[in-house]
Amino acid sequence: MDPFLRRPEQALMLMRLLLLSLFFVCAVVMTSSSLATADDKSCSKHPHLVGSCFSVRGRLSVYNGAPALRIWRIGTKRILGVSQERFAVTGYRNVPENILAEIDQDKALFGDYLVCPFTKPKENEMQMVCIEKVTNLVVKKR
Repeated sequence: MDPFLRRPEQALMLMRLLLLSLFFVCAVVMTSSSLATADDKSCSKHPHLVGSCFSVRGRLSVYNGAPALRIWRIGTKRILGVSQERFAVTGYRNVPENILAEIDQDKALFGDYLVCPFTKPKENEMQMVCIEKVTNLVVKKR
């Protein structure tokens, strides 16, 4: 005789757990896919911008702390913070999908970034930006 037929309450509990797990996975997938979709507007159209977009030759890396994504402007001591949370607005993309697909803790992304400012530049303060696009992208292991 099948062990589940001898203990129907355990079979029912297992079935409920399986359905709850399936529901949770579906909810996570639906939420994450709605955060950044192909219909999202680009960074340059973001409502919280304080100035015009500008080009930067730099290295994008993942750092500890907030913001986690930062661009070092090559040839300077200046670091730009790439805001993904503080200036997050539904329907707007702060980082393009092709960058999110490449970046992780073990990589540095060198390139020419077109960034748009959320804050004005101040001495000894990290300027917050979003990334409109990147060209001449080179991915290197750290």
